[in-house]
Amino acid sequence: MTRTIDEKVELLLTNPAELAEHSFETWNQLPRDEVDALQLAALQRRFAQMRDSIPVLKKLADGEGVERIEKLEDLVPLLFEHTVFKSYPPSLLEKNNFTAINKWLSRLVIPEIGEKILATDVSGCQGLDDWFETMDEAVPELCLSHTSGTSGTLSFLPLGFREFEKSVQIRRLYAWGMTGPDSPAVDMHSAYPYYRKGYLSHLRGNVMLMRTVLPSLDNFHAAYPATLSSDVLHLGAKVRAAHAKGTLDRLVISPELLAKKKAFDQLQADMPQHLANFFDEMTRELKGKRVYIGGTWNLLHNMAKAGLERGIEGVFHPDSWIATTGGAKGVVQPEGWREEVMRFTGVNKINETYAMSETPSGSHAKCEHGNYHFAHTAIPFVLDPETGKSLPREGRQTGRAAFFDLGADLRWGGFITGDEITVEWDKPCACGRPSRYVAGAIQRYSDKNGGDDKITCAASEQSHREAMDFLNTFEG
Repeated sequence: MTRTIDEKVELLLTNPAELAEHSFETWNQLPRDEVDALQLAALQRRFAQMRDSIPVLKKLADGEGVERIEKLEDLVPLLFEHTVFKSYPPSLLEKNNFTAINKWLSRLVIPEIGEKILATDVSGCQGLDDWFETMDEAVPELCLSHTSGTSGTLSFLPLGFREFEKSVQIRRLYAWGMTGPDSPAVDMHSAYPYYRKGYLSHLRGNVMLMRTVLPSLDNFHAAYPATLSSDVLHLGAKVRAAHAKGTLDRLVISPELLAKKKAFDQLQADMPQHLANFFDEMTRELKGKRVYIGGTWNLLHNMAKAGLERGIEGVFHPDSWIATTGGAKGVVQPEGWREEVMRFTGVNKINETYAMSETPSGSHAKCEHGNYHFAHTAIPFVLDPETGKSLPREGRQTGRAAFFDLGADLRWGGFITGDEITVEWDKPCACGRPSRYVAGAIQRYSDKNGGDDKITCAASEQSHREAMDFLNTFEG
């Protein structure tokens, strides 16, 4: 099928699986020059749509004097720091002031979603779980989620359900081994060694996994059928942060949160039985079946260790799709964890990706030569860690990773990470994919610098400070 450039740009933004004619081989082999041209045009379209409509973006673009995007580097001053999604005053959360948090949140999204957020009555919410449930009902287009809060402060991500759907459709190309739109449906199951539901970002993705990759909700098998409480997760993050700072004795916990913690503790006590039931179900109902399992490396490894201790090996069909993403976050990965996961599951390959909660459309697959190939739905940048300026998009460059997520349609997709990466811009990978890629290890600057990571933003210091001040002004 012959398509115009405008038609291809529209598909890249709205239906990337269709751009690749629903073929994983076509997706992997899209020519580099074509991808470059489509990404620039798509970025220009996104910027034109959002420049004056997302309040904090307009404030930043006005401060930097950016009216249009002529080349990719023009975007760099408009990339948000990775702290922007947790830039709300922590006291608001301590006081359950979700009305003010909604005002903060509304400035990060397009007007039609921002208006719905502001119109939602969250004054009676007694915690995060209440707030997320209320927001789901009031703003169904929004898939509000949060990160794990390893720093003690949760990031709230105003993602869209459609974002997740587009990214999972690409995963289906791989998991099904699709060769085109008429590829036969696969009776895929998913065994998930964690909670079935919750508002943590990777749990949110499970909803689209069930809708898009699996033929039925009954094909999703979770170890723990309950909902993971975001309030208890936040409490755990605060306890860890207070312990690290030596201020644990000053931590105040409300009676309501203590009650939730007791319920969570009971669930923890019941987990051995849940886990036993989970392994019985896998060995009884999923033996030899194709499954999709996605999770962080430690989730997969813990599942494998528990199964191997029970004498269980080679559970699933060899063509199952086992995927992991996310870094070690300062934890040393044990030798042999991949081999143990493969021995337990029965597959001969683990599909590793470089991805992050803030850019769900950008899942960058690791090839057999150990390189992470950039997804076409995310535009990568390498920034000078000292100045925040874009390093040349040529040769081999090492610096701070940043991305523009083209799948973001409710929010601005420009995002600066806390990761140091080395990108090969010119030399083709030996695997044969034409895309550019991350070569070598990925390291967090906070780990490299002993826990400290001060981003030097490419926007002028004053413009960025004014944008953040605007985001956190709650009067009026």
